[in-house]
Amino acid sequence: MRPIVTGDGSPTLVSERYREAYHPREGARAQAEALFVRLPEVAGRDEVRIVEVGFGLGLNFLASLEAVRSRGGLLFFIGLEPEPVPPEVLAEVLARCRLAPDVHEPLLSAWEQGRDFVVGGEGFVLELRFAPIEATRLPPNWADAVYYDPFSPRANPAAWALANLARARDGLRPGGVLVSYAVTGWVRRNLEALGFSVERVPGALGKRQWLRARRIS
Repeated sequence: MRPIVTGDGSPTLVSERYREAYHPREGARAQAEALFVRLPEVAGRDEVRIVEVGFGLGLNFLASLEAVRSRGGLLFFIGLEPEPVPPEVLAEVLARCRLAPDVHEPLLSAWEQGRDFVVGGEGFVLELRFAPIEATRLPPNWADAVYYDPFSPRANPAAWALANLARARDGLRPGGVLVSYAVTGWVRRNLEALGFSVERVPGALGKRQWLRARRIS
C-alpha cells in the first residue's frame, strides 16, 4: 500500500479490500476543502464540533482544522476509523499533504499505539476511535456537522445502512448538517426516513453531485 498522487498534488491510497481510492483521483485535498469544509460551512464559528464516519487518512480533519484556525476558532473533532492504515503509511501520506504540519507528529505518535486516543493542540481536540459506527455511541445532539465518508454504498453497503445513519443522526444537533460524496437513491431515502431534509448539490472532482442533509427532527 503506497500513496498515489492525485490531480491537485495531494496524496491518497487505494484500499486493497474495497478496491477504491480513499479520495477522488482528481484531488484529495480539493475534495476535503470543497465538500467537507465549505459545504457544511464549518469555518467562521468560535467553536465547531464535527464527527467523521470514515476518518481514513485524516485529510478532512486537517483541512477542517486549517479552516477553523484561520478564523480563530476551536475545533472539536470525533473520528471513527475501523480499519486504520499502518503508521508508516500514514506518515508518508501526512508528509506529502502539507496540511496543519504541526499536528502530524502528535497524531502519528498516538496512532502508533493502536488504540483509541484523544490528542489536543493549538485550536483543536481530536478524539479518534478505531471502531465502526455500529460499535460506538456518539454524544447525543453534539455535532454541528457529520462528514459521512466511508467507502461507497456499492463497495461497503453496511456502512450506509439505516441503523448506522441513525447513529450518525443521533450525534448531530437539530439543524446540523450531514455531508457526503454519495447521492445513491436508497441512501437519500434512508436519510429522509430519519428526519433529514436532503438535497443534491453541484459536485466536482469527478462527481456531478454531492449530498447535503440537514437534521430536522
